[in-house]
Amino acid sequence: MSWHPDLLADQAAVVAGGGRGIGAAIARALASAGAAVCVIDVETDRASEVVDTITSAGGQAIAIQAELRDPRQVESAFDNAVTSFGGVNVLVNVAGGMHAYAPWRRLADWDEDAWDEILDRNLRYVFLTTRAMLRHLLVAGTGGSVVNIASISGETSAPNHTAYGAAKAGLTNLTRTLAVEYGPDQIRFNAVAPGSVATPAVADRVHGNSAAPLQRWATPEDIANAVVFLASPLASYVTGQTLLVDGGASANFPLTTPTPIPLVNEEAP
Repeated sequence: MSWHPDLLADQAAVVAGGGRGIGAAIARALASAGAAVCVIDVETDRASEVVDTITSAGGQAIAIQAELRDPRQVESAFDNAVTSFGGVNVLVNVAGGMHAYAPWRRLADWDEDAWDEILDRNLRYVFLTTRAMLRHLLVAGTGGSVVNIASISGETSAPNHTAYGAAKAGLTNLTRTLAVEYGPDQIRFNAVAPGSVATPAVADRVHGNSAAPLQRWATPEDIANAVVFLASPLASYVTGQTLLVDGGASANFPLTTPTPIPLVNEEAP
């Protein structure tokens, strides 16, 4: 969908992990709604490609290379964004994932390093980026919005999701807690929890989604649209919430189809 170009006018957004997939779609959607966008990614080329797409469409964007698990690089990236745009109002934490960093397996088969890797990539870095964002917002005193990309894995349970599910569940609790802590400062915290998303990384494995009543995988743009809503004035009274964008998968308890039982009319002779 197309957002009104004035929806986020005069806003500056940082997309942490905006170089590909869901993050790239979010960066483009925020720009289409009028925001200046800082795309932070560990790979310069990925971030620059997203920025080129935004600027060629008439938007304003910059690319910053940073390792989001390094506190000094994170602080430097936010200082750069604030200097470039004169301030920042919106932060979207997108980086994370599971497939590329560790295989799915049961808890007894995990080692400490792999467990820490998943928690670092999906939860600890959010502490670093959000802390950097808050330090700027509290000085500016203008309020702001933080949207975290969580997961249906943090809302439900499934075998072999121990580390990833624990990290995403921690992220949704962090979102709620920060909403309470910083509500008086007019800083809103919300999360978007996707189900299965057809990003380029999994495109070769997308063959429908039987778990979702809508019977398709989400597109990155489906997630981006939810983020723009939560980041915008349209959600000015929404904070501490997790919006599931999963095609109804979390509402679909996978019971087998029961055998119909004939109704009995007790008043019949």
